[in-house]
Amino acid sequence: MGWTRFSGPVYGAKQTLFSGCFPTLSSGSGNGISTIAAATIVPVGEDWYATEFQIHRGSTGSSVNAFWVNDDATNVSSVTMTSTGANVNSISIITPDGGEKEGKRMASGSTITFNYSNSSAQGGLVNVNFQLSGYRRFVTSSRAE
Repeated sequence: MGWTRFSGPVYGAKQTLFSGCFPTLSSGSGNGISTIAAATIVPVGEDWYATEFQIHRGSTGSSVNAFWVNDDATNVSSVTMTSTGANVNSISIITPDGGEKEGKRMASGSTITFNYSNSSAQGGLVNVNFQLSGYRRFVTSSRAE
C-alpha cells in the first residue's frame, strides 16, 4: 500500500469556493431591493467548477426572497425562499457543463457575485449565509510572482 500526500491545495478536491455571512442584508424598509451582496474574482491560473449553491436565512420577516450567483453577467444558479420561518436553508444543485460529471465552469478571471432581492417592502433580511461549493482546476502556471 502506498500513501498519497500533498503539500498544497489538491486541484479537483470539492470545497467551498466562495462564501459570505451577512448580519443584515436589508432593513425591510422601502419598496423592495435587488442588489449584489458580495463579489470575488476567480484567481488567474485556475478555473472553478461550481456544483452547489447554498443559502441560509435566519430572519422571519421576509416572505419572498430570491438569491442567485452570477458568473460575470450570466446566472449560474438561483434559490427562491417563500417560507416565513426562521432559519430556512436551501440548496441548488448546479447543472454541469457538457462533458463534466458535475460542475459549471467559471473561467479564470471571471467576476463572481452573490445577489439577492426582496420583491416588496417586507421585514428585514438578517443572518444570511451564501455558499458556493465545487472544485478548482489548474489551467496555467502564468501567475504573477
